[in-house]
Amino acid sequence: MKIRLKYILFLIIAFVIIEKPAAQKSQQRKWTLTGYLKYLQSVSFQKINDNWMTDNLLHNRLNFNWDVNGNFTFNTQVRNRIYFGETVTNFPHYVNYIDRETGFLDMSWTILDANSIFMVTNIDRLYLDYNINKFEITVGRQRINWGETFVWNPNDLFNTYNFFDFDYEEKPGSDAVRFQFYPSYTSRLDIAAKLDYNNELTIAGLYHFNKWKTDLQFLGGYYAGTDFVLGGGFSASVLKGGLHGEITCFHPQENFSDSTTTVVASLGYDYTFKNSLMVLAEGLYNGYGYTSGSFNLAEFYFMNVTPQNLSLTRWSFLAQLSYPITPLLQGTFATIYSPNDNSWFIGPSAEYSLTESLYLSFFMQYFTSDTPIDQGGQGCFLYWRFKWSF
Repeated sequence: MKIRLKYILFLIIAFVIIEKPAAQKSQQRKWTLTGYLKYLQSVSFQKINDNWMTDNLLHNRLNFNWDVNGNFTFNTQVRNRIYFGETVTNFPHYVNYIDRETGFLDMSWTILDANSIFMVTNIDRLYLDYNINKFEITVGRQRINWGETFVWNPNDLFNTYNFFDFDYEEKPGSDAVRFQFYPSYTSRLDIAAKLDYNNELTIAGLYHFNKWKTDLQFLGGYYAGTDFVLGGGFSASVLKGGLHGEITCFHPQENFSDSTTTVVASLGYDYTFKNSLMVLAEGLYNGYGYTSGSFNLAEFYFMNVTPQNLSLTRWSFLAQLSYPITPLLQGTFATIYSPNDNSWFIGPSAEYSLTESLYLSFFMQYFTSDTPIDQGGQGCFLYWRFKWSF
C-alpha cells in the first residue's frame, strides 16, 4: 500500500511541476475523458438438459488522457466491475480470482463483497509519457505490445492476453519503464523493464525494421527472473494476404550449461476477399505444453496466460471467419483444435450497431473433448452484451 501511494503521489507531483510552466503560456488544457458502460449476461452449462448457471457483469471503463504540454502526456484508465449471479453465490473465492493483481503495484480494490454480489475497481493504465524528436520514454502502468500474430504472441513478454477474454478489448498492462528510439519511419529500437507481483524482473530489447517489403523484429532479454530469451517475428504480404510469425526461445538461468532451450512459436495467415470476407488461420507450437493428456475446462478457461503458457498443449490450430453481413451487423466464427488432447473450441459471435455509440453483441464459447463431462471435458457459455460508449 505504501509503495502504491508513493508511486501515485510521485506522478501527481511530476504533473504539477511539468504543467506549471505550460500554464503560464496558456490556460487551455488539452484533455479527454472517454469510456463505456457494458452489461454482460452469461448462461453456462455442461449438458443442455442439466442445470444452467446465470451470471451478470456490469462493467464501466473511464479513460483519461491529458496532453500536459508538447512533450508530456499523462494517461490513466480505470475499470469498475460489478459481478452478481449464481457463480458468485456458489463459489465464494471467485472474487479472489477477479481481484488478483499481476503487476508490481497493487492497484486493484474490492469495493464490495457480499454473498451474491461483489465490485472490483482496477487501474490498468497509469503512466507518464515523454516524447521529444526521435525519442520516447514511458513510465508507469502501460501496454507494451510486441506481438505480430493475431491470437498467440510468443514475442509479447510484457503483457500477454487471453484470446477467450473477449470482454477485455484493451488488454492488460505492465508496471514498466520503456524507452523507444525511432531511427527512421520504418524502424524502432525498444527497450523495456518491468516488475511483477512476485518482484520478478523482465527486461528486454527489440529492434523492429522493414526489409524486402517485410516487417522484421529481433528481441533478446531476461524473462520473469528465470529465463534468458531470444526471439523474433515478421509480417509480410504473401499472395495478397498477410503472413505473420513469431518465435521465442527460453533458456533457464539456473544450471545454464545443463539446461535445454524451450521454443514457443506461432504462424498465421489472413486473407480478405473482395466481398469483405476475412479468413484467418493460425497455429501454435508450445514447447511447454503437454503432448498427451485429458482436457480440463476449468484448468483451461482460468489459466494464467504467459508467453510460456499460451496453451496447455503442445500444438493448437485456429481457423476464423469474419464477415460484415450488413453495414451494421458483423459476424465471426472461430474454432480451435488441439490434437494432443483431442479438444475443440467453437466460438460464433455477432455484433450489431444500434447507433454510433450503442452496440448489441452475442457470443458462444463451446468446448468439447474425449474427456468425460463429469471430469470437465465439455462445457458451453452463452453471452449477450449491451455496450454504450461515450
